Amino acid sequence: MGTIRTSRDKDMLEMIYLEMQELKRQISQRNESRISMKEFARRMNWSEVTLYDRIKKGYIKKPEKDGRHNYYLSSYVNDVVTSQLNSDKVAT
Repeated sequence: MGTIRTSRDKDMLEMIYLEMQELKRQISQRNESRISMKEFARRMNWSEVTLYDRIKKGYIKKPEKDGRHNYYLSSYVNDVVTSQLNSDKVAT
């Protein structure tokens, strides 16, 4: 494959790349399970009040909504749990 000739070509490739990343994200979301607020708090070993407080302060993103139900995708919950475990290891 040849080199990128112009900044226009580079911009086009960047747009294609970003669109592909968004498509990958959407596809993965369709195949993921939903985690309730209560389950998320349990996995973090927090109370639900603590979870809501962390959401309010911006440490945790706001949940997705399906009608009246709030939920998180399992990949996000796993990322947060993993990062929490890693930060605990650093602190000890």
